[in-house]
Amino acid sequence: MTRAGKLALLLIALTVALAAVLMVGIAFFMIGGPAPSGPRPVLAVSLGGPLPENRSPGPLEEIFGRGGPSLREILEGIDQARKDPKIEGLLLEVDSAPGWAQTEEVRAALEAFSAEGKWSVAFTESAGSAGAYYLATACQQVILAPPGEVGLYGLRAETPFLRGLFDKLRIQPQMAQRKEFKNAADIYMRRDYSPAHRQAMNSLLGAIFEDLVGGIARARELTDERVRELVDQGPFLASEALDASLVDRLAYKDEVLDEIKQRVGQEKPFIRIEEYLRHHRAHRSRGPGIALIYAVGTIARGESDQQPLGGTMVGSKTIIRALREARDDDSIKAVVLRIDSPGGSYVASDLMRREIVLTREKKPVIASMGNVAASGGYFIAMQTDHILADRGTITGSIGVLSGKLVTGRFWREVTGINFSGIQIGENADMYSSLEPFDEEGWKRLNTILDTIYADFVGKAAEGRSMSFDQLEPLAHGRVWTGSQALERGLIDEIGGLTRALEIAAERAGFDAEQSYRLLVLPHPPGLMDMLRRRRGLVLASELPASLIDLAQVMQVLERTSGECYLYAADLPRIR
Repeated sequence: MTRAGKLALLLIALTVALAAVLMVGIAFFMIGGPAPSGPRPVLAVSLGGPLPENRSPGPLEEIFGRGGPSLREILEGIDQARKDPKIEGLLLEVDSAPGWAQTEEVRAALEAFSAEGKWSVAFTESAGSAGAYYLATACQQVILAPPGEVGLYGLRAETPFLRGLFDKLRIQPQMAQRKEFKNAADIYMRRDYSPAHRQAMNSLLGAIFEDLVGGIARARELTDERVRELVDQGPFLASEALDASLVDRLAYKDEVLDEIKQRVGQEKPFIRIEEYLRHHRAHRSRGPGIALIYAVGTIARGESDQQPLGGTMVGSKTIIRALREARDDDSIKAVVLRIDSPGGSYVASDLMRREIVLTREKKPVIASMGNVAASGGYFIAMQTDHILADRGTITGSIGVLSGKLVTGRFWREVTGINFSGIQIGENADMYSSLEPFDEEGWKRLNTILDTIYADFVGKAAEGRSMSFDQLEPLAHGRVWTGSQALERGLIDEIGGLTRALEIAAERAGFDAEQSYRLLVLPHPPGLMDMLRRRRGLVLASELPASLIDLAQVMQVLERTSGECYLYAADLPRIR
């Protein structure tokens, strides 16, 4: 046999061997792996920052690296353990907190766990932020490592304003927005907060702070006044936190683990929530069920996508296809639309809204809002049957903006590159980034914005059973917390994903204890999609969050050039 022939046989053999390994791995993870040996009565949950709303459960992701659990898995695991007589207690290890709304959902699950008569312990090496400490206080006991601290020192929101940079680069931002609270373009147009922008941000911070104070006060058996006093004294060294009754005691992790082992009388009592879920799924694999459709990311026309800098795009075609699949499947009795989006393209938002209206004609559609469901994110929720948000969810922002960054001087005076253009049609250069809007172009843009704003308000009023004049004062581009939105009739109920699924099950006609199938849409990506996504996440991890946010907005502008945007007013980066 020739050398080339031997090499070919070797490659074939390696390919077959790799395929065999993959098939074994797939089979292993599809059946959930071997059952855990012996009873392990303590559920172990670790939280270290933002939680993905959903994570592909496919076997390929299992093989190539799971990553951490998603929010849904955390909630499902804690809820299953709450009802499981074999689980005695829970150990929560907190490094940092996810977004405010996600934190509230996990806190609610932990509180329900304790209400079942089971014990819970939170351990943190150092609760460096108010959110991390707030999350830990949901447990019956809070333990802090001796060198750690409690970062209870208030809330701060920071916004990058880019006008000074653009001036230096000779870039002229030309943006129009409806109305005074629609601040998303302010980061390009201004050097500081406008009065309306500052008012909205103070209102958001104040509402979240009140929830923070009230939750800590109830959990630690302190008065609200005492918690406010402590906030102004923080951050706290470990000994100071103990003296102030913010934590129950100081201990290292090995000491905490040893004490729990003694408490339950086992050397290996812990089962990680990821492993627990492999053998304690809450939902059936077939039969009648509920569709859970995720709309997570910035809204754009086309297919959903993972952007190179780590941002996700909610593609209208992808979500429409998921809604049609759920609508046409007779075994699906209700739909939950889970939204975590600051908005994006007006066209894409309205296309999805229309599909939601059509789906409602056949089966109930419940909207569940995550950390953010604002502007276009609110647009796709506003005509569902029932809207839920957490107290800290950022929602509303009923308004519109559009415009462009004029870069002609940048190219000519900074880079020396000169662009020339030839056109047919008076307004062919309207959205060109090289020249500013002329008088007629600017007038036309504002006419379009007025029309879209009226359309947004009118459809929101219809969805919320209000008149146009009743809803319009609640619009003006202003963002609200979930609590504020409930007071104003923009949502129906405070609650998270777990509660949304309960309502969907009720409206689908399922009994309270009846198990049902959960169809998660859109379907998990293929292998190449996952590999491409991982590459993007590696890049994103090397960049400051503010640059990722800016990059995501610029990607939407590039992808939907010439459109108007239902994009939320400045979203507070609270710490």
